[in-house]
Amino acid sequence: MTPSAPKQRQVLALLSARANRLTLTEDLYRELWGSRPPRTAAATLHTYIGQLRRSMAKALDVAPRAVSERLLRTQPGGYVLRADPGRYDYAQYQRLLDKADEARRTRQAEKAVPHYRAALDLWRGPALADISCGPVLRVWAERANESRLNSTEKLIALELQLGNPLEVLSELRELAARHPLHENLHGQLMVALSLAGRRNEALETYHSLRKRIVRELGLEPSARLTLLLQDIIKSRPHVHALWGLDSHDMQYSA
Repeated sequence: MTPSAPKQRQVLALLSARANRLTLTEDLYRELWGSRPPRTAAATLHTYIGQLRRSMAKALDVAPRAVSERLLRTQPGGYVLRADPGRYDYAQYQRLLDKADEARRTRQAEKAVPHYRAALDLWRGPALADISCGPVLRVWAERANESRLNSTEKLIALELQLGNPLEVLSELRELAARHPLHENLHGQLMVALSLAGRRNEALETYHSLRKRIVRELGLEPSARLTLLLQDIIKSRPHVHALWGLDSHDMQYSA
């Protein structure tokens, strides 16, 4: 029942992003019209909500009143979209991520890896990729995408720690290409290549990144990345395999 009209899609997206929580009317105004909502904002939003309720009622083969009472409810200050957490992909992602982070904190790398994999497998592309986001949704999407990238880096770090560079090598190549100035991802790619016996490629990765950083930012790579380069040159796999791990992971590996 996903609507095709851009404004209705924005309303549904924001309600979904805050499923089971109150979405303030003022946030919906700001999402749809920025800092200058029209005088007809209240009536127009009411129309959008009514259209969504009718679409939901038709899709579920129930009366519109049932949707208003149980699914898309009006509450003081705004609206709440009710969603079963078991069928709400972002809630599932968060639950799996919590399990993964807990396993990682308790030094259970083998247990954490499949939870991270399951969480990341729920993604099919950038958050809200098919929505024309306003200021509120844009912040939510950026935060969600950042969470996805951070989780990916944690997973890769654990796979490298466990001695599985080939499990993440192709993924790292793609990520490094997508984020050409991201030092941590390039560092992880250097580690994966080195552990896979491709030290020359690891060194080439560093020098290519350094050229881009110097050309585009006028800076040198961080001291941390330079130390990683030295570890690879000196063939110190136990040390450089720890790249990207935080204190919990370091304690585990120790």
